[in-house]
Amino acid sequence: MFGLKIYTVHVNPGTPQAEEKPLFVKEGFNIAAFLFPALWALCRRLWVAAAFLLAADFLLAEMLKSHVLNPAGIGSISLGIHALAGLLGNDWRRSALKRRGYIVADISAADSLLRAEQRYFERYLATA
Repeated sequence: MFGLKIYTVHVNPGTPQAEEKPLFVKEGFNIAAFLFPALWALCRRLWVAAAFLLAADFLLAEMLKSHVLNPAGIGSISLGIHALAGLLGNDWRRSALKRRGYIVADISAADSLLRAEQRYFERYLATA
């Protein structure tokens, strides 16, 4: 309906049956990371990003409380931080997976996550 989405498929080769338990990460903008950046980062176990986002929120609150910036300035900076999280969130997730030992096993393009998973497993079973 909205065109193809591209997913990178990550597997951890250090685990048994790694190809059967892949993680799919969508390319592009992440709306959940844009709307709730710190909470999204915590749920995805992105500790450094979550710490940065929480520190930025705390710093902005302190700047507003001490009248360093007006509310419009704080809102603009906050919107920029949210946009940055939305734009880079999936890249942060891919980097974290790489640090945890995951490798990119495949790239799958489909109109939905379910179809991308189906295509990945079709290719996996064809080569197994």
